Parts: sequence; C-alpha cells; structure tokens
Amino acid sequence: MGKKVKVGLTSAIFIGAFAALASSRHASGVPRVHSEEVEVCSDRTLEGSYAFTGEGFFTSSNTLPALIGAFSPAADVGVFVSDGQGTISGSDTLSSGGQITPRTFMGTYKIKSDCTGTTALQFSPGPSTAIDIAIVLDDRGHEARALQTSPQGAVFTALARKVR
Repeated sequence: MGKKVKVGLTSAIFIGAFAALASSRHASGVPRVHSEEVEVCSDRTLEGSYAFTGEGFFTSSNTLPALIGAFSPAADVGVFVSDGQGTISGSDTLSSGGQITPRTFMGTYKIKSDCTGTTALQFSPGPSTAIDIAIVLDDRGHEARALQTSPQGAVFTALARKVR
C-alpha cells in the first residue's frame, strides 16, 4: 500500500471511531449529573473505621513563616474510628525527624453539608493542647483529606480511606 493510502485509511478509521464515540454520548456532549450524585455531608458521613497516612514537616521556630532549614520531616500511619456523632479515636505511629513515637488520640469533629469540616485531637503522648485539623470528605465519605491548622509550625497533610 502506498503512503497516501495508509494515511487515508488511518484517518478514515480514526474519524469513524470518533463518530461512533460521539453518537454514543448525549447530543450535548456533556454528561448529565443526577441529583443523587450530589454529595451532602454531615457528621454521619464520616462514620466508620479508617486507615491513614500523613506526611509533612514540623518546626519549633518562633518566627513564622520559618525558613525551610528550620523544618524537620515527619510522617505517620494509623487507624481511627468515628462514631457518626462527632467523636473520634485512634492510634498512629509518628516519625518526627527520625524519632519514632507510637501514640493514641481522641477528639471531636464537625462535618458541614459541603463536606468540609474540622477536628480537634488530643494525642498521648503529645502536646497539652489539642491539634486542630481541617478535613475534606470525598467519595461519599470513603476518603478524607486533612491539613493540620494549629498549633502553627506544621506543614502536615494526611489521607484517610475507609476500611472495607
């Protein structure tokens, strides 16, 4: 087959495949969203058992924003259970600057209808004040993303997934 015939045949196959794909979609080309797909969250959305990992950096510098050299790496892995009514408890293992610390924690949480929320956790061993965390729920509560918001001096995020 000549080069022009091969290019023409390839183009015809591509156009035919594209046309078949386009005709299988709605005429507008935009998928429809059904009302049952719109997520509305509450404290009950977070009910269940979750496994999580976190990573980031901590600093003890009193000057914020701190220079990158003032931070040490940190990571954790753990599990938690939330009761669907605003109470949470769990355990993790934290590596902060290479120092390994097994911990337990308890706290409260509040989830808004837009699937964002907050939690305040008390760790043992840990600081005497609660650690505040911003949360966003995804996938109908099967996944939670988190960012530590206080005390300041942390750049720490976590990802939790519901245990099946």
